[in-house]
Amino acid sequence: MAEPLIYRMGEEDDVESEPVEVLDADAQSRAVAEYLGDMLNQLESMARVAGLDLLTYLLSMARVEAETNARAGVKRRRAAGR
Repeated sequence: MAEPLIYRMGEEDDVESEPVEVLDADAQSRAVAEYLGDMLNQLESMARVAGLDLLTYLLSMARVEAETNARAGVKRRRAAGR
């Protein structure tokens, strides 16, 4: 099993810095919602395998909400003609 990478805050020498793309608020919200949807999908699968039915249901609802928010930005842009 591979060793996890651990970074310490404030020690910039440990991490190579790369240019970061600055997103507008709408794009940032969509990106966060997409990321959360991916993470929630993994957590939902883990809960299902462990037989945690209520937790599986709650994670599923959170995943659907994240996916809905991720798509909402695309719909708003289409409606605005962008």
